[in-house]
Amino acid sequence: MPKERRGKTHIITRYNKKFKLIDESYNANPLSVKNAISSFDTIKKEKFKKYLILGDMLELGRKSEKYHKDLSKVINNSDIDKVFITGEKTLFTYKNLHKSKQGNILQNKDDIDLILGKIINNNDYLMIKGSNATGLNILSKKMIRGLNVI
Repeated sequence: MPKERRGKTHIITRYNKKFKLIDESYNANPLSVKNAISSFDTIKKEKFKKYLILGDMLELGRKSEKYHKDLSKVINNSDIDKVFITGEKTLFTYKNLHKSKQGNILQNKDDIDLILGKIINNNDYLMIKGSNATGLNILSKKMIRGLNVI
């Protein structure tokens, strides 16, 4: 059974819709992100879409750019519909995604509600993945509790 912030699925009511949030916000390193995406890929799509909010993987040193770029291959081979990124390093991921998978570059937390509110529908899935220090864990907690993101 997945634990809080380590893959647990929550039913979220937000934007006058009901969708599933997979909270993977505990940490992010190349292996944990690949595993999370592989796990997400096992959910077979039936009349719903899959979205990913991806934050930087931190503390990777000189190979950080390469690790972030390599993630794009994993995402491109998945059935994720759109990817939204936050952070400097995830730009390397985003730039190498298929155009059809590029959602948006989130400048601040306000953007998340503005963008998701327009695209997410009932029964869709949203996975949030990023290192703790990116603040995505706070975003996940607020969504789960039904609080405003700001």
